[in-house]
Amino acid sequence: MKDRIHIGALPLEADAKVKIAGHAQVIRAQSAVIFIILRDITGTIQCVIDKSNPLFELAESITTESVLEINGAIATTKVTNSTPAGIEIQVETLKIISLADALPIPVVEKGDVEVTTEKRQDWRFLTLRRERDATIQKVFSALDRGYSEYLLSQGFIGVHTPKIMPTASESRADLFEFDHFGNKAYLAQSPQLYKQMAIAAGLERVFEITPLFRADKSMTNRHSTEFIGHDVEMGYIDDFADVMDMLENTVAAMLDEIHKSCGDAIEKHFGFGDFRLKKPMLRITIHKAREILKSRGVQTDDGGDLTTAEEKAIGEWAKEAHDNDFVFVTEYPWAARPFYHKKGVSSDTGEAISVSADLLYKGVELVTTAQREENYDKLVAQCLDKGLGQEELQWYLDCFRFGMPPHGGWGMGGARFIKQLLDLDSIREVMFLFRGPSRMSP
Repeated sequence: MKDRIHIGALPLEADAKVKIAGHAQVIRAQSAVIFIILRDITGTIQCVIDKSNPLFELAESITTESVLEINGAIATTKVTNSTPAGIEIQVETLKIISLADALPIPVVEKGDVEVTTEKRQDWRFLTLRRERDATIQKVFSALDRGYSEYLLSQGFIGVHTPKIMPTASESRADLFEFDHFGNKAYLAQSPQLYKQMAIAAGLERVFEITPLFRADKSMTNRHSTEFIGHDVEMGYIDDFADVMDMLENTVAAMLDEIHKSCGDAIEKHFGFGDFRLKKPMLRITIHKAREILKSRGVQTDDGGDLTTAEEKAIGEWAKEAHDNDFVFVTEYPWAARPFYHKKGVSSDTGEAISVSADLLYKGVELVTTAQREENYDKLVAQCLDKGLGQEELQWYLDCFRFGMPPHGGWGMGGARFIKQLLDLDSIREVMFLFRGPSRMSP
């Protein structure tokens, strides 16, 4: 639309002529004047049309959320809830581009009106018209930008791995299986095997932001059947600390970009300001984590991953004892981790461990990261030890037969990151369109 100015970029000078367009969020009609709160992706502005304007009768026909094009002049006015910048627009010309039908749900809820989460999901495109929900999408965009720009600055190459796979990438659990022209195939639950293939190909450092699929029946506030994964694989590492350091720096860059791009909007809609990383992330072994849990009276055992309740308790300890939202928990038992992780020995117990970690953010697992096994013979043995067939994975195992550098990486869910950052109730609020066991539409 030629010459259109976004509301957030309007000049503050009185009498400046402007063209704007957007949705009519609020219409207040009086006998001699009509006030229209117009909204675009950058904000809202009050527009005023009085009875002397020949388009006054047309303005009376405007319905809530209709799309309008308005030409007018900037006028200064007192600061109110409707005019927070101290300006409004005196309407000179008005065009109804699209007249809205009666709304099935209000875009802006008022008074006792409260729409259920499920109904908001049914009418997701209307929900996203709210400034708060549009801000969440902007935050996700800033997260992707911060992630990509930082990794590119560190010599990483962006790749696009297949989402149709001949075998499982992690295990046979939680897979979407389908027929691929007479052959069994799966939707990718992780780009893991292909990321490692990229290292074998000599690309050295790769990353991907990609859709992933898990046939997980979990009905929790942090699980979905389709999600966006943020993955990395990096070669020629000295040890696993290199991977954790890179992840920590990447998270810091993401938070910096979100703060730069969306900090003011986050403070307006979510009530807090500076959330950038200000101190190193904590690093504790799972053995130490269990000691902390026991000291805090939390029931725990000595095997497997931390439970949701245990993660929450560790997050509370990190915040209370160290004023830190981030904790790396390392040295998980070997039995609890995938076959491609490097096997090591616990510094605490001497038992077999996976050289890996979970990064907890405000008491929720955000990232799983690990060093991989690069030796072909050891990897084959670990594959068989986990009960996986060598034959179906040979295409992947072949990557390790012709020279593979030491390497490691991670997989992170972007929606879960933003849920934790903004203290949201569910990743449903983050995802553009949520997919779960009971939702496939819109």
